[in-house]
Amino acid sequence: MDCKTATLVYQTENHLEKIREIFPEAWQFLEEQSFAYVHGKKDQFDSAVKDLIGTTNFKFRMVHRDDKDQLTKDLADLLGDITSRLLLEKHFSALVGQQVFFSTICCNSHITADHEMSLEEVLPIQRAAVKLQ
Repeated sequence: MDCKTATLVYQTENHLEKIREIFPEAWQFLEEQSFAYVHGKKDQFDSAVKDLIGTTNFKFRMVHRDDKDQLTKDLADLLGDITSRLLLEKHFSALVGQQVFFSTICCNSHITADHEMSLEEVLPIQRAAVKLQ
């Protein structure tokens, strides 16, 4: 998140509302992904990645993003800033009734998981995702 945007977000009393106001498309995307993750909604890219890596002992859902569109850039800004990422994870976890963790992966794709993944867990996913590109 750039300095001007961070100042707007963190100098207000309701940080989440300001994020929602500045990044409405990203907010909607994260909400949709949270519910899709909890409800096990199928995604073609996610299925292809899982076919390549096989069974894992953790739950995740991945969707491919165009690495050049504005939504992808907004997601990278929001999830790359630890404070906004933690705020968003807390909010959407409460909304869907279970813990969700957000990350960007591959070529700015989006991943939702049941925990913060380790390098050993995420590296096979990364390798499979770039293989599918």
